[in-house]
Amino acid sequence: MTLSIATGCYAIAMSVFGTTTSLFLADAVGAGPGLIGLYFTGCAVAAVGISLAAGWLSDRLPDRRTALAVTAMAGVAGAITFIAVRNYAVVFATGAILISLNDAYISQLFAYVKDFADSTGRELTAFSSQVRSIFSAGWVIGPPAGLFLLAHLGFGLMYTSTACLLLVTVVLGRFFLPALNPPPAPTAKDDDKSHRPGLLHILARVPRRTWLLLGAVMAVNVADQIYIINVALYVTKDLHLSATLVGLMAGVCAALEIPLMIMVGRVADRIGKLRLVSGAAVLAVIFFCLLPVAGSASFLIALQIPNAIWTAIVTSLPMVVVQREVPGGSGTASALYSATFPVAQLLAGAVSGLVAAQAGYRNVFWICAGLCTLAVAFLLSRMILGGASETSDTPTHAPAEQP
Repeated sequence: MTLSIATGCYAIAMSVFGTTTSLFLADAVGAGPGLIGLYFTGCAVAAVGISLAAGWLSDRLPDRRTALAVTAMAGVAGAITFIAVRNYAVVFATGAILISLNDAYISQLFAYVKDFADSTGRELTAFSSQVRSIFSAGWVIGPPAGLFLLAHLGFGLMYTSTACLLLVTVVLGRFFLPALNPPPAPTAKDDDKSHRPGLLHILARVPRRTWLLLGAVMAVNVADQIYIINVALYVTKDLHLSATLVGLMAGVCAALEIPLMIMVGRVADRIGKLRLVSGAAVLAVIFFCLLPVAGSASFLIALQIPNAIWTAIVTSLPMVVVQREVPGGSGTASALYSATFPVAQLLAGAVSGLVAAQAGYRNVFWICAGLCTLAVAFLLSRMILGGASETSDTPTHAPAEQP
């Protein structure tokens, strides 16, 4: 219950940040489109390095709850800064450092989830999917609540509420979550294998099959981010439908994801995680091929069913596989997986802007379909590389994986 409350508070807070930051920059700070774009680009770049460094360091702490508290506390400090400061340079530095560090909470949370599952004998896939479903629930609740507070109380009280939610996350994460055995410390033998710094050494030891999976996740994430950027413009500008339809589509998709994630977590090990992820990538291709030919509100809402299915699978299962395959600790593995998201945001912004300017919002989704096709190719390559071991769902370095 404590883990669920902490996760829910964090998810709601981050959904408020995610849906109001551009408005805050434009209306409160007075930043133009170029400076707003620069803010998100700078934060995405900083988030990659900060997340990887936080993951590597957390695997060397005696108690991972400290990492959870520090990353959530960074969000509290960031929200307080947004309450008091309206200078762009300070806001930019806050986003690049404090908010990016706060973003690392999610990778540390799932590292704790893995450690907790290992310590208590829980089945990791189902447990991780349950926690992930709470994030989807937070994104159902957070945006409308945050926008309501913004409309009636302003940025100050909205970010005060966000800071309070994150402070609850800090307290629960540090003092009320169960203490677990510390992760195994790096051995001298491992340190002697390479003169490279620890994090670079770990990245060099990531199996090729894992890089193929991360490449597939990256391709799908770029497609998803392009969709998020362009869907509202496509619905309102090309189809000439109401903007409220976009909110309804997002709400339907998020609501469907919650039970789907729980169900996927329960059946994944029986069916095979990589089989499900590959099927989800194929379904994503179909979804993005149907979007450009959509012509009605009912069709767009119906498309949220396949959208929710492939999203529920791709956002919950690959992390479990990466955690089992990447050496160096669950914090490093979770951070490596989470780093695909800010990189995807960077690429999506560049690709969607260029394609939309040249070919229109409708044709952007064909690029999304192509990216998901690339993800299918990566996954097929991984299956060929792994052979029969891909159906076993055992870690890459386990003896059972060897041909």
